[in-house]
Amino acid sequence: MKKTVWVLFLMTMCSGLLFSASIDNANEVKDDVQDRIALGRLGGTTRGANAMSSTFSVQSVEPVVEAYNSQNVISISVQNYRGGAWVEIIGPREAKQSYFEVYDMGFEVVNLSGLRAGEYTIRITLGSEVYTGTFKKVLYGR
Repeated sequence: MKKTVWVLFLMTMCSGLLFSASIDNANEVKDDVQDRIALGRLGGTTRGANAMSSTFSVQSVEPVVEAYNSQNVISISVQNYRGGAWVEIIGPREAKQSYFEVYDMGFEVVNLSGLRAGEYTIRITLGSEVYTGTFKKVLYGR
């Protein structure tokens, strides 16, 4: 009887430790949220979606622009837009530019390996709309 109680006590303690460890892992902050670059819109007008026929009204659809800083690259995603997208990364002593076409949805990756460590401003221009944000690059060449 004592062995059974002792084994049940040991099993309860082990399962309690495993349960608390799983709760600690669930409360961790995910990397993609930490690496997301907060972008703000500077100005311009919203673009209207094309109407299928005269019975449909034109609805304005705002582009969705997201940027992520991950291991020496900036990943840029643009949705609800058609046209060219200019990307400018401006630092204290250097800058980098990129251009890509978006057809309702587009994705671009900009390599940062040649830039020095420091704080940079990213500016994404879609027609007359400009989205800006800042990020830090930690190591030179990485």
